[in-house]
Amino acid sequence: VCDLKCEVSCSSTVQGLVKGHMSGPHLLKTGKEHRKMDVHRDFTVASPAEFVTRFGGNHIIDKVLIANNGIAAVKCMRSIRRWSYEMFRNERIIRFVVMVTPEDLKANAEYIKMADHYVPVPGGPNNNNYANVEMIVDIAKRIPVQV
Repeated sequence: VCDLKCEVSCSSTVQGLVKGHMSGPHLLKTGKEHRKMDVHRDFTVASPAEFVTRFGGNHIIDKVLIANNGIAAVKCMRSIRRWSYEMFRNERIIRFVVMVTPEDLKANAEYIKMADHYVPVPGGPNNNNYANVEMIVDIAKRIPVQV
């Protein structure tokens, strides 16, 4: 950001020049153009473990439990897969476990096809399955998943 030559005084009119983004920081041009410019990464990582080590983290995430169904589950998996491809050049490096009700199976829901593994859960209202926190935590411990 120090390399930017800004003719605008540092005030509340200058909104953040650096925006966080899942695949790296992006700079915003100020003024009329107001478009994003990619900042090329000067590093590559091959795996979540290498990513965590490189940035001083402690917890490697390579398996995620999706405690939702329908379009919310699909969007979650698509977003993480897109980020995985951008970061690791492998969209399948992070695995997904989904919860599936008998109704979801009968409907042949799209999110089930996208998942790497599924866990059957009781059907009916959400408090029996997707809103049942105790059951979700139990599944997360049994599988095991990191998130």
